[in-house]
Amino acid sequence: MAQKSTNFVSVMDLNSMNDHSPWWARIMAILFGLMVLGSVVNIFYMEYFGFGGINHYSFGNEPTHPGNYPENGTEDEQLDFNNSLTEWDEYQSYQKMMKDLENANIKEITQIFSVLTVIVGIPAIAFFWVQDKKMLHFGIALGVVKLTGDVITSYLSSPIIEDFMNNFPEGAQYSWLAKTSIFTSTFCGIVFIAVAVVLSNMYHSSRDIPESGFHLNVNLITTDEE
Repeated sequence: MAQKSTNFVSVMDLNSMNDHSPWWARIMAILFGLMVLGSVVNIFYMEYFGFGGINHYSFGNEPTHPGNYPENGTEDEQLDFNNSLTEWDEYQSYQKMMKDLENANIKEITQIFSVLTVIVGIPAIAFFWVQDKKMLHFGIALGVVKLTGDVITSYLSSPIIEDFMNNFPEGAQYSWLAKTSIFTSTFCGIVFIAVAVVLSNMYHSSRDIPESGFHLNVNLITTDEE
């Protein structure tokens, strides 16, 4: 009498390990979409408001020179003059910073990389949404565009912003923070590219390995017959 009993059944095909939820890649596609949307907004925002954007001096709030010191004025008038002069000096420093940023073509560079982000980002969104094999190439390309744009912008603007902060006693001690934007932009860009590579390998790594004489198809079924 023969009796078949299964002591251990293990089915583990290499391709089955790639059956991940599509929402891992789709979440990345949504993040790409937000990035592209932000780039589109940034293009028009900077064109209309400039690199400085909306700030304390927007909409006619620019201070005016207080004139001559009121030597014969009251104590309150002299105090108001000193405060107005300080505000005027701060405004002049701000205007110099904006002029230096304009001369460094920060606005144009930012807009150029925003356009490139939109061009590369739209197909990247599509490929990540459907987990196409090209998701790796466009994910890396989008990461490189983002990394390059952020690093160039940070490299050009950080010394200008540092110089502006050095004009104020409170800001001088933190002026070194302006330079850290270069390293943070580089780190974020590298992490961005790494995530794109990992997600692509989740869906396509083993399927791209050709079978050979040494190929192992893991499909183990152990049965005992008595």
